[in-house]
Amino acid sequence: MLKVVIWHGMGDTCCNEASIGGFMENLKELLPDTFIYSLNVSDSESELVERKNSYFGNVNEHVDFVCNKLRDSDIYPHLKNGFNALGFSQGGQFLRAYVERCNDPPVYNLITYGAQHNGVSTVPGCVNDDSDFCERMKMLLSANVYSSFIQTHVVQAQYFKSIDYYDEYLEKSNFLADINNEREEKNPKYKENMLSLNKFVMIRFEDDDMVVPSTSPWFGWVDDFEENLPLNKTDGYNEDWLGLKTMEKENKLDFLVTPGGHVS
Repeated sequence: MLKVVIWHGMGDTCCNEASIGGFMENLKELLPDTFIYSLNVSDSESELVERKNSYFGNVNEHVDFVCNKLRDSDIYPHLKNGFNALGFSQGGQFLRAYVERCNDPPVYNLITYGAQHNGVSTVPGCVNDDSDFCERMKMLLSANVYSSFIQTHVVQAQYFKSIDYYDEYLEKSNFLADINNEREEKNPKYKENMLSLNKFVMIRFEDDDMVVPSTSPWFGWVDDFEENLPLNKTDGYNEDWLGLKTMEKENKLDFLVTPGGHVS
């Protein structure tokens, strides 16, 4: 039986009929013998609480909750021999963190849709949006994005990667700098767990205007002139911080493009 675990994106919930819930139903119709489990990051049954958790909270605590949920609950017997992980938008990098930090039960294939693997340089979804919400989020991030409070309370700040203040990002990032093994002291477990994957499939959206820079879903970034920089031109790839260079040599990486806007 195929086993699938899903982590939803920003502003969504585990089982929203208009998004993840509908996707699950379609998957069950296509593959009727599939076991599917869609994640929340708390035990609350309130959709409002889960949507709030996708914007506010400590991402490290969210990942810890999922690690414990999959390992120590009645879900474990279904997944103990391994499962396929599907991450939508920010759920993609969060599931990758699960692989790197826990991976018990183990992930067989990791598939991410529009994930911000190398971070974002502006508020996701607010590039051309002047709504009150976006204005408040932009203010929070631009004012003091690397303060301890913002880094432990605003989810999107925890994968915000400053183009101009990279050293401050390395020092104070609560989440992304660690799971990307960007700091001087590398965590060998992260690389080892990534190399255990059978496949790591990274899907970006052709007309994505939510993720900036647009190369981030494939671990790309920007150069000193803020031009798109592909994965194989980054230090993280060439120094193999997460094993991505090794994985590519072993044919474990797939880079796919799908039409449309972000998770459309």
